[in-house]
Amino acid sequence: MSYFKKIDLNVDTALAKDTSKLAFENSFYKWQKYGLKLLKYKEYTPIANNQYKITGQSKTKILKCIPQQLLLIEEPEVWVFNGTGSVEGLSMLAPHRDLVRLCGINIYFETNNERTIFYDYHNQKLTEVSDFIAKDNDCYILDVDQPHAVELAQGKTRKLISIAFIKTPYSEVIKYF
Repeated sequence: MSYFKKIDLNVDTALAKDTSKLAFENSFYKWQKYGLKLLKYKEYTPIANNQYKITGQSKTKILKCIPQQLLLIEEPEVWVFNGTGSVEGLSMLAPHRDLVRLCGINIYFETNNERTIFYDYHNQKLTEVSDFIAKDNDCYILDVDQPHAVELAQGKTRKLISIAFIKTPYSEVIKYF
């Protein structure tokens, strides 16, 4: 089973580039068991992922790219995420499952060859199963209910818009694309 799918969407990312105009919501940095397991065989520095909320007309403009039938099931949240790699060594958004959403459609607008990795977790063992490297303006649907991580570029910031489905799982969202 694949935990992601690349899709074609046309989204105006200019609405999200200046995070000073957006409402800061959270900075995700807590360890989950997956990140602790990975430390047993891979040395890395965990990095926080900052979350900003897009609302109002900007949110409405972004959601126009989503099929209407899917929006009838759930109106998703729209967030901007950014994380900056450390200047030395490997830094990552540590392996984790998203705790507040089940599926995300990510529109990448500032990338630096970061690798997104999905894992299976069975019998206390974390196994890498698939990965991708997004480029600017790429869009991916992600099953964020599965353990995943991002290897960040040294000293570079990765930015993306995420259309976040809180109640609708990946297996349902993907049917519309």
